[in-house]
Amino acid sequence: MTGGGPAAVSEPVPVAGLRLSRRFGQDRDWIAVMAILTALELAWWAIAWLQGIAPAPWIAAYLLFASVGLVAAAIVRAMRHGRPGAPWPAIVAGTLLLAIGASVFLPLKYAIPGEIPFWLDRPLALAERSLLGADPWLVLDRWLGWATRPLDWLYGCWLPVQLVVLFLVVLAAPSRAKSRALIAYSLAWFVLGAVAAALLSSVGPLFFDRVFGGELFGGLRGTLEGRGAAIALAESDRMWEALATGRPGLVAGISAMPSIHVAISLWIVLVARTLRRGAALAAWVYFALVWLGSVQLGWHYVSDGLAGALGMAAMWWLAGVVERRCATAA
Repeated sequence: MTGGGPAAVSEPVPVAGLRLSRRFGQDRDWIAVMAILTALELAWWAIAWLQGIAPAPWIAAYLLFASVGLVAAAIVRAMRHGRPGAPWPAIVAGTLLLAIGASVFLPLKYAIPGEIPFWLDRPLALAERSLLGADPWLVLDRWLGWATRPLDWLYGCWLPVQLVVLFLVVLAAPSRAKSRALIAYSLAWFVLGAVAAALLSSVGPLFFDRVFGGELFGGLRGTLEGRGAAIALAESDRMWEALATGRPGLVAGISAMPSIHVAISLWIVLVARTLRRGAALAAWVYFALVWLGSVQLGWHYVSDGLAGALGMAAMWWLAGVVERRCATAA
């Protein structure tokens, strides 16, 4: 030691944090948040499964879906940018966490009526009918009935679209913007898709009469049949069969409020504005069409989309707070 002052002592770095930094670099923050949320989902699922209201997750199937999404995104990226910008340990860890989280989400969604019986539909349906003078789906059908089939296809392609966008973000070079986007995505599925969906337990117009009886939405299915909305009809039939028979498959679980389709479509907009500004306009159009389709096809009330959009905006803000704190603590 030289001089008379005390020797400088550096702050110790936690061993686990050091290992995480070495393997994942700047991607460690979103991976850590995603891992925590996935653990919470698994714990919730285990409780519901032990109660006999949640089925086992289809982990292998969702690993396959995630792998297909990753490969598709890698091909798209290779055509424009070449190799992935993220380190492979982060890509593999993110893919595994996303697949596990998605596989657990379906049983949690299926368990909703066993935890909190459907209760919000009638107030929403009557309020929107009173406000507009008619059911929102019927108002849209009068204006855009000719667009029912294209909207049905666009809505049916939501899953592959959001998968490719998601994995394009996963493959992107590490950055604070990327971390915020993936933290927001994880928060949206847990907070909006699981917690809020259970608290605001509802089925939407397409299932209303089947669940509650009567013919409040008696003309909806016949209109969709006449307009050629084959995907919505087939998927809703499979979801209803899973609920009615107690035999859930890959398509199972009914939940309307908030709309996760609208929420994730807004997430795509926010990602485009942050990471790829040139695609922002197309993302806004896609978001608007998904919201319109969710109502016209009977999947959701208008309020479901509004709750999904506002909820996603809140998750994006919260993700910014979390990301800043993670960056400060690093």
